Amino acid sequence: MLYNSFPQKNRPYEGGKPDATFSFKDDDFVKVALGKMNPQIAFMRGAMKIKGSLSAAQKFTPDIFPKPSKM
Repeated sequence: MLYNSFPQKNRPYEGGKPDATFSFKDDDFVKVALGKMNPQIAFMRGAMKIKGSLSAAQKFTPDIFPKPSKM
């Protein structure tokens, strides 16, 4: 399932092509986002698929999946 949180007029890359796109099942995305699954391991196991530039995806991953803060 894909989600787009940007309003229609503020969507980035409108009419352009993204450098990389990530695909997950919902439960795998939650595991990665919560830090229960390493994104690199998820990719190697096939839980995360990357379409486009792999080098761009490697640069982008830390911004999307920061390490959870310890409280």
